[in-house]
Amino acid sequence: MTLKKNLGRSTAWMSLAATGNSVTSFIIFIILSRILSATEIGLVAFALIVVEIGKLIVNAGLTQAVIQRTDWDNTYASTCFYLNVVFSVAVTFLTMFAAAPLISHYYEPQAGPILKVLSIIFFLEGLKAVHEGKLKREFSFRVIALRTVVGSLASGILGVYLAINGFGVWALVWQQIICQLLITVVTIISAKWKPDFSFSTAYCRQILNFSTPLTFAQIVSNLGSRVFEMLVGIMMGPAALGFYRIGGRALYILQDVVLKPLETTILSALSRIPQRQQQAHGVIRVIRMSCYITFPIFFGAAAVGPEFIGFAFGNKWTTSGYVMTALAIGIAPVVVSQQINAVLTASGHSRLVMIVAIITFAGNCIAGLIAIPFGLIATACAFSVRSYLTLFFNLWFFKRVYLVGILHVLKVTAPSFISSVVMFTCLFGIKFLMASQLPVLAELVTLCVAGTFIYATCIRVIFKHETQVFFSESIDLVPAKLKPVLGNIQRIIKLT
Repeated sequence: MTLKKNLGRSTAWMSLAATGNSVTSFIIFIILSRILSATEIGLVAFALIVVEIGKLIVNAGLTQAVIQRTDWDNTYASTCFYLNVVFSVAVTFLTMFAAAPLISHYYEPQAGPILKVLSIIFFLEGLKAVHEGKLKREFSFRVIALRTVVGSLASGILGVYLAINGFGVWALVWQQIICQLLITVVTIISAKWKPDFSFSTAYCRQILNFSTPLTFAQIVSNLGSRVFEMLVGIMMGPAALGFYRIGGRALYILQDVVLKPLETTILSALSRIPQRQQQAHGVIRVIRMSCYITFPIFFGAAAVGPEFIGFAFGNKWTTSGYVMTALAIGIAPVVVSQQINAVLTASGHSRLVMIVAIITFAGNCIAGLIAIPFGLIATACAFSVRSYLTLFFNLWFFKRVYLVGILHVLKVTAPSFISSVVMFTCLFGIKFLMASQLPVLAELVTLCVAGTFIYATCIRVIFKHETQVFFSESIDLVPAKLKPVLGNIQRIIKLT
């Protein structure tokens, strides 16, 4: 199977998995949010920020090291595995005996015990990292897709059962642990690989030289994306963090559905392309495709944020709807940044990714500290502004490595961005004219249909040539079963 077909098929599987997993987990989260309080959700949300950062240290970029290596080497993989185990044990103990007590003392006493129990996840994560890398380098994304959906569904049902029976915040804790346990077991069994009793110091140095800057970049990047939540929790309390988390939850789901599949598969694909210019050409095509698909989704989410949050979560979360709107506007530059970071990583420029992550982290800290005194909505707006400002650092490094001009990348993204902004503006006008005369569900459906029509009209009338390029490239990459679908869409909007 060719690399194009592998990328298309793998992305389709990951999209299917992300959609199934996200819809399942979102429905479960809605149920839990109606049972639990903002403070309970905020407590677990803060602990999960620490868990996500700890996972990056546990993995230490070793999954990517296994993926980007041209040939499979059992000694190399075994060395990665034992490094993972050492890191996972170390992070587990540091979290239990250092991080948890500090959080109990300086943040919230209840958060410490929660984090101690969640630290079990680190050991489980360390056991599966190399096995997951093996599955990804073999493009076994069907297995990864199915295990994610099954783990999310089973753990979600358990979480709802525990919440209904009065377990409170611990319903969320055990949901996370059971999900990680199921994913780990399925991954290890599916990879059909066991580490040898071998450890190479030469490979160890090689692995750490590759993974250290990448891991540091991922940690700083994760901190950068979560620093707003951390500052909200520390400066405003768990309840405020709960409201902020609800506002971002729908966007995290959308990111899992429309961004994570490409982010997961593009490294596996680009690392198999030997020539640098071919890598650059490939990532430009991916950027064009992802922007055409994701920009209208996120700008549409921004337009309907308050109505959607009120309908799904209830009126007690009204503030979260405006947080969702502000955050969604800032996702567009993140789409482009993620694709550029993926190709820089695939070509071995992990240090540049690290530098961008540091800049992003610093920008988020400054923006967060300035905005938080003005409230949750101002904080979310600050995140979006920072996203647009720091995008230019990604574009600059991409230009340095691949000699692709910044204006060229912006030109590729312009049709979908302009069309999405026009759609967003029109939807606000429609909302003003309707003045909530319709039931909430009918209003949401009306806005979604109107948004689809406005966006399709813009890309059809204003950017016809660019849209034809998008369809021709997309048809070339997607699996054969999806080609007729794209062809039908072309005919509907009269581009053939």
